[in-house]
Amino acid sequence: MSMEERNRRGTLAAMLALPIGMAAAAEASAAAPRGKASGMDMAQRLDIIESKQAITELLYSYARANDRADEALLRSLFWPESTHKHGKFEGKSSDFVGFAFKIVSTLKYACHHITNVSVEVKGDKAFSECYYFAQHRRDRKDGGGEEDVFFQGRYLDDLERRNGVWKIIRRRGLSDYTSPPEPAQTPYADWPAGQHSEKYPSDDYYKMRQQFLGS
Repeated sequence: MSMEERNRRGTLAAMLALPIGMAAAAEASAAAPRGKASGMDMAQRLDIIESKQAITELLYSYARANDRADEALLRSLFWPESTHKHGKFEGKSSDFVGFAFKIVSTLKYACHHITNVSVEVKGDKAFSECYYFAQHRRDRKDGGGEEDVFFQGRYLDDLERRNGVWKIIRRRGLSDYTSPPEPAQTPYADWPAGQHSEKYPSDDYYKMRQQFLGS
């Protein structure tokens, strides 16, 4: 057999072996335990997914508590020893809630949006970042009607899970932008009754949720 023929047959054999080798590799990959690459089993990965969802819901609840002026809900999101730093305030989260509630409870209307939620979980501890955008409708200090103020910033949170419950243990609030007050064109009293959001416990959220839980 000539050298040329041997080379041709060697090349052909290699080409035929390639699909077989690829198929074997794919089969071995499929048979390998899932999660091996990340070092976590299915239960660990599921726990992280559930924890991220629970923490995201907690951040949404913070916005709802402010908008509905629901003090009990607002307090329930922090562990008793949780610390807080936001704006000029630095101290216990329980004291910040009292400070914040004095503001939101007097607003005509409030709307807080939570976006860009990012959560990292490590056992019973977690770290999260989210952005907020808020509108406050309030009385003007000079008594000359109402005004709207808009805010943008971020919340950075350390969280802990105790007995299966996630709550904030440390919050750093960053205020990136506060708009100049804008005179309101339409007084809140002129907003059509029954067509807009209200505060706790009058807002339909509480009645409809209670009906849902009782069904």
